[in-house]
Amino acid sequence: MENFQQDEDKDRHYPVQENMRWQRIEWRIQRVGYVLLLAMVISGACGLFSKGFLSDRDIVSSNGELRVEYERFARQQSDMAMTIRLHPLHDSLYRITISGNGVDNFQLQSIQPQPLRAESRDRSLTLWYQTQSLNHGASVWLGGQPHSPGKYTFAVSDSQGAQVRFTQWVYP
Repeated sequence: MENFQQDEDKDRHYPVQENMRWQRIEWRIQRVGYVLLLAMVISGACGLFSKGFLSDRDIVSSNGELRVEYERFARQQSDMAMTIRLHPLHDSLYRITISGNGVDNFQLQSIQPQPLRAESRDRSLTLWYQTQSLNHGASVWLGGQPHSPGKYTFAVSDSQGAQVRFTQWVYP
């Protein structure tokens, strides 16, 4: 038998006809695909598509008295949370208003603690609370689910006039 050996960079005709130029192009496309797939998996694990450190954000008002912790990226019909923190209160009765086009897309499932009164109108939700201690701040936790995908804006304000605005992306 004859010792059969071919140069790997040349076109082959035996046992199957191959064009090495197109073979190398295919190999490059596969490598790029592997890198993109790996990048998507890593970014998803880090929170680019939902929960994780890339998604978790907090924003503070200009006077420093209002802070909102939220998820920048959310999934449709998936649980998400928003925490609103108020620094030392000036009045025992305080109000938190959440407004923007995201309010209509957000199905509220839980509010902790429960407000004394709640009112909803014109793409806004207003919650009234009362506290015994004015020296401490207050925290309100909201849990819910977004209904439909898209880009949504929120504005959160308190009774002292502090306000923050942020945007949330909801993926299908």
